[in-house]
Amino acid sequence: MSSAPRIVGAIVAAALASALAGILAACGTPDRSAHPAAASTPASPVWVQPDVVGWSGMVQRPQAIYVGMGGAPVARGLTWHHWGSPVAWATGRLDIYWPQAGPISGWHPTAYPVTVRLQSIHQRGGQSSYRQLTYSYVSRRGMPESLRFTFSVQPGGSLPSWNQQGQKRPGGSDGGPGVV
Repeated sequence: MSSAPRIVGAIVAAALASALAGILAACGTPDRSAHPAAASTPASPVWVQPDVVGWSGMVQRPQAIYVGMGGAPVARGLTWHHWGSPVAWATGRLDIYWPQAGPISGWHPTAYPVTVRLQSIHQRGGQSSYRQLTYSYVSRRGMPESLRFTFSVQPGGSLPSWNQQGQKRPGGSDGGPGVV
């Protein structure tokens, strides 16, 4: 029996495979796309802590974010855009609690339209989460303001929490707390 038909068959198969590979390379296959996926986009879902402290209770696209207790600013009614990307942002309402003097003293909220920005994706135990948060709003006096927080463990602490970058001080541009 002659081996010529087998040799011809092998040559034809190799030629077809080579031609097919060239066509796929020219058209772009999923792994050779003309638009590769961004290297910084995580493969796993991205989460955020919507409450004050801890690793548990992380969610995606929270409706509200509480960065503290008892008078801390609260972002509510959030509508998210670009969730899971290196920078996600939302619009909503920011309640800032100002001290009130007088016969009925206490903390009373003032609501501001707000843009919330989340960024700095980190991994912990195979879970991706945002670690930096910025509230941007316009003060009562028409001045742009920002409050920045990092989700981190403070020295001597054991659990992460939202920690304001800088210290609060009296006399921000709208007469209330500012950041130094």
